[in-house]
Amino acid sequence: MATTAAGQHITVLLGEAVDAVALRPDGVYVDGTFGRGGHSRALLARLSPAGRLIAFDKDPEAIAVGESLAAEDPRFTIV
Repeated sequence: MATTAAGQHITVLLGEAVDAVALRPDGVYVDGTFGRGGHSRALLARLSPAGRLIAFDKDPEAIAVGESLAAEDPRFTIV
């Protein structure tokens, strides 16, 4: 995991990863390694109101970040 000197997570290959998804704005997608949500947020920015994103993580801190995002965006679910 890439981090800054202050210990903050850096989302790596964000543009490349999101650009590689053959994304349909109304599609349903899965983020299998939510982390701090960098890739998920980028995918959500490209989804229409009909799109959905379901994310998974086992880290309690990541899940807490995901729960905050889910409270803000009804298209997103964290498991």
